[in-house]
Amino acid sequence: MTNDLKADWPWITRLFKKSILTTGFYSFATIRPDGSAHVTPIASLVLNDDGSGIFSDALPGSMARNLKRDQRICIMAVRLGFWYWLKALFTGRFEGWPGIRLYGTVGERRKALPGEVDRWRKRLNRFKHLKGYQLLWADIDVVRDVTFSHYEPVHAGAMTQHLAL
Repeated sequence: MTNDLKADWPWITRLFKKSILTTGFYSFATIRPDGSAHVTPIASLVLNDDGSGIFSDALPGSMARNLKRDQRICIMAVRLGFWYWLKALFTGRFEGWPGIRLYGTVGERRKALPGEVDRWRKRLNRFKHLKGYQLLWADIDVVRDVTFSHYEPVHAGAMTQHLAL
């Protein structure tokens, strides 16, 4: 890891993929009008090969209002999994960073291009016949572009001190 977003992008995308498989969502932090953080779980983020991404925030709420006023965002992915954490707790160290934060800015909502929504929907395909899937994701056709400026790994004190940054 070099602390260079472009150079470390392959490692970052691998950690994000491991995270979504174990948690089902990423934590998106936006900034409220009073300056405090607002965190939302979002399952639709897809990272592109060029250090950018897309996601959908089609459901109305605080996140959409916050982004209308301030486009800055922080997205955190944490790797879960009972055995992953048990091994780290047993040995007193993580083999790799347990999570990562990506910082960036988002664009305005736009109509999704063909195939964009399908990129994240395929992760949720096993739920497509359930009522909740139909209510949350079936009719989504808008996305936002996100451009990342930098990242930082999630530190876990002495359990990650051996990892180079």
